[in-house]
Amino acid sequence: MKHLYLLGALLPIQLITASAAIAKTCSPYRVNYESAISQGLISRPSLVNSAWQSLSLFQVAMRRNDRIEAASRAAQYLVIVSEDAGTAQANQARQSIENEMVGYYEKPVEVAMPMFEVILKNSPMCIAN
Repeated sequence: MKHLYLLGALLPIQLITASAAIAKTCSPYRVNYESAISQGLISRPSLVNSAWQSLSLFQVAMRRNDRIEAASRAAQYLVIVSEDAGTAQANQARQSIENEMVGYYEKPVEVAMPMFEVILKNSPMCIAN
């Protein structure tokens, strides 16, 4: 019975800690990415160990011509970069990713990978609690 009381004491502490972690990871890239997932536009890709791994999986998906997976991995990569290095660095990374898409498919990003634009629509608002 004592264990149940202890569990009740720990749960509020975990919730407080979780909300602090969420506030630290709030970026426009995260907001748009999570919104696309919650709306069912894309499935959440598997977890990765680093931005580099996500970028690598993006390139593999492009070579397989799996544009939905490639868009999801590109967005995942940008979320990681934005949270590790900031939005300005993520904006530069986005330009690089878009150049890679255009070079690979020889079409504008909107045509080459339209889902990428849908996932990362411009929405600079980031609400952190």
